[in-house]
Amino acid sequence: MVGKKEISYSICSLVLIGIFIIVAFSGTSLARTNYDMTKTIDLNKFFNVPIIEAKAGEVLNVEFQVTSGSDIDVLLMTPSDFADYQNAIKNSGPIKYIAVGSVLKSNYKKYTYTFVEGGDYQLVFDNTDVPKSGGSPLNQVEMNLKVSVSATPLTPEPTGDIPYSVTPKASGFEAILAAFVIVTLALRRK
Repeated sequence: MVGKKEISYSICSLVLIGIFIIVAFSGTSLARTNYDMTKTIDLNKFFNVPIIEAKAGEVLNVEFQVTSGSDIDVLLMTPSDFADYQNAIKNSGPIKYIAVGSVLKSNYKKYTYTFVEGGDYQLVFDNTDVPKSGGSPLNQVEMNLKVSVSATPLTPEPTGDIPYSVTPKASGFEAILAAFVIVTLALRRK
């Protein structure tokens, strides 16, 4: 026969498992896109980073620094714009890209872009003469780059003269540990 203590223990265990599942899957974003690398891009070539299934409101974090070579362009595109871009390289045609998520003629930049619409995207590090108003490639480019997609910006930047502070959030692990301690203490009291 099952006693009240065993039933209470089973209920608390189920509650703990439920809390674990909720904490583990809420508010945490598994980085589907995460690059931290050194890359060489030959003259008239590009390197693209696929961004798969970005959700509206997620943040693209980009940091790059050219360590050798000329300025490059970083272009954020939809898949159809990326296909047009590849054709434009061969045929010298016009291209479309998301301007607020892109940078032209630069050798260093750290920026974020918040996705307005969910979907797939391509982030292109361009060492070609496309777009027309972009960088003028002279030779191969060596660069360090970091690209990730997260639920919030990795480094908030101040705007204007308004002071700001960052309040650290508890990680999912800390919340799970706290829930475990609470349930364990509750079980010990009985």
